[in-house]
Formats: sequence, C-alpha cells, structure tokens
Amino acid sequence: MSTPRLDAGAIALAAFFAIAPGIAVGGALGFAVLVTAVGVASLRPSFFRSLSENRSVFLVLLLLFMVWAAVTTGWSPHPAREQALKLAALSLTGIMFATYASGAGARLTLAGAAATLIVLIPLLTIEALTPLVINRAAQPGIDDGELTRNLTRGTAFLVTISWGAAGGLMLLGRAWTIVATVLLIATLALAPQFDTWANLAAFAAGLLAFGAARLLPRLTIWATTGGLAAWLVAAPFATPLIFANQTIADAMPLSWAHRSGIWGYTIGRIQEQMLTGQGLEASRAIDERILVRGIEMEAMGNHPHSASLQIWLELGGVGVGLGALMLIAGGAWLARAYGERPLAAAAACGTLATAGVIANVSFSAWAEWWIATLFIAAAVVGAIGAREAPRKRALG
Repeated sequence: MSTPRLDAGAIALAAFFAIAPGIAVGGALGFAVLVTAVGVASLRPSFFRSLSENRSVFLVLLLLFMVWAAVTTGWSPHPAREQALKLAALSLTGIMFATYASGAGARLTLAGAAATLIVLIPLLTIEALTPLVINRAAQPGIDDGELTRNLTRGTAFLVTISWGAAGGLMLLGRAWTIVATVLLIATLALAPQFDTWANLAAFAAGLLAFGAARLLPRLTIWATTGGLAAWLVAAPFATPLIFANQTIADAMPLSWAHRSGIWGYTIGRIQEQMLTGQGLEASRAIDERILVRGIEMEAMGNHPHSASLQIWLELGGVGVGLGALMLIAGGAWLARAYGERPLAAAAACGTLATAGVIANVSFSAWAEWWIATLFIAAAVVGAIGAREAPRKRALG
C-alpha cells in the first residue's frame, strides 16, 4: 500500500492521536469534539462511495434508529431534542472519522493507536500510584470523586481500544507481537484500578473473544455480535434471573447491590411502555428513591447503568428491534470482510466483547465521549482489516 498523501484529514488525524492520551487521562470527555473535527476535516468525495460498499443495510438501520430516537423525544418527560441532534451529528461525523482512519489513514491510525497505548499506560499508572496527581494538578478545585470518575472513563477508553492497538502491532511480526503482549498485560493490570472492576470483567471478555477469533474468525464474529443482539433483546427478562439466587445477592458489595436495585427498578418501568418506550433521555427525569439493604438510594441516577435496559426503557421494543438488527447486520459485514483476516477479526471481537460489557454495566448509552470511543475503536479495527492480507484457504 502506498504512503498516504498529506492532506487535511491526515494532519487532523495525527493531531488527534498526539493529544488522545492526555484527553483520556483527563476524563475522555473531549473525544466527541475531536472525532467530529477529524471527521469534518477528512471528508472527501470517496467517502460516499465507501459507505455504499457492503454496509448499506447497517447504515440504513442506523439511520432508522436515529430517526426513531428523535421521534420518541415527542413524548419524553425530559427535554431531549438537543440530545437527538447531538447523537445524529456525532454518528455522521463518527462514520466520517472511521471511514477515513480505516482507509486512506490506515497506517497512521495503527501507529497512532499503538502510540496512544504506550503513552496512556504510564499516565494512568502515575495516577494509580500517586494517586491522581495529574488530575489534581489540572483541576485543583474538583473533588476526588469526580477526578476518579475521570480515570474510570480513561481506563474504559484504554481497555476498549487495546485490542485494535495490539492487533495492529501484531501485524508487524513476532517482535512487535511481544510488545503488544506487554501492553495488554499492562492494560490488564490497570483495568481494576480506580474502583472499576467492571473494566476488568470487560477486559476478560475481550481477551476470550480475541483469542477465539484468532482460531475461528467467522464463527467468533457471529457468536459475539449475535450474543450482544440476544442480550439486548433479552435483558429485561434475563437480568432478574441472574440475581434470583439470594446467596449471590447477599455476597455482592453494596455498589453492585445498588446496581441490581437500579436494574430491578428499571425493568419495572420498562413494562409500562414496552413497545414505544418512555422517550429519549427519560431516565434523566426519574428522581425516585429505592431501598438497598435498608439504605435509601437513587433509583436511577440519570441512567440505568445498562445500555440494553436504557434502550428498552427509552426507545422501547421498536428501538431494541432496530438495535438488534444493526448488530446482526454489522456481524454479517464483519464476517464477510474479516472472515479470512484473523487479526482483524480478533481485534473486532475483542473490542465488541469489551465494549458490550462496559456498556451494559457502566455508562449512559448516549454519553457522547463513549460513542466517540466506539468510533475510534472501530477505526483502529478497520485499519487492521485494510492492511491485513486475507488468509489463504487450505485446498481440500
């Protein structure tokens, strides 16, 4: 592949990766603006042709999902029209970002992703050991709880992009595979820091999916995307079964017991309007309280800490159906594109499994920084697919 020419997109992409570690350690909130800026800077005529190549079904479903989310603002108890516009704009520019970064900017993307990990890991390590010295110096008037949330988001970003960054290094040969392995071990060590055990579970899921896809790329792609689609549909019905065992419920720490209480409350509210949902951002209008082990706590806290339950609650069965179809359509495209590219498949499955766990236990489904993180991770995976030669089938 020829060296990409220097253009506005390449300059913007290089600048993005130069500041990405600092943005991540500072809380990751700036990623939405940066992805939008790079997406706009990288727009070119070939973008529209690239979109039509094998991804039209997924993009139509994404468009329908966004339209439905906007429609539900009509009955949402929370003013959400601005949020619908933000989601639509970020989705468009995120697609522009990922298309350029995984196409003309593929080499730069892989180098930038690896460099991001190499710089971000020491920064997060300093924050874990000092603790929080960088964030305290940058934001001296902010309380420790908010600073810790910055690092929770930064670590979530780290574990999500780690599979693409590692896969890109592995493309370079055995010596770089050792470097990638060291970076993944360091990521594993950082995952549970800052009281974020969810990130450790997400990393474990990603590791399992990454390893399986190296051996069985196509099957693992279908298992990962199909599993995420199935959980999206089944979440209100399957979640109560997980906590039905009283021994398990009693053994959970209070924070997870609170989360279980939030999920139980959310499931009850989902049943009120299962088809159409209560409207985009309806979670933010809920200010009720629940009892958790005799302690009064928030019933929601702006979102239910589960993307699947949040989509059910706010967009109803219509939104869930569109979301599940998107995952299946995306899985079909990934299986075609990466079925004979085991490193790209491994990076895709590791990323999807990690993001799936984080999305279903941690952040709001509509958090702009998190959506931007998913587009960044998708761009890195796509860059691997663009540079990895297809594996030759054995002749039978």
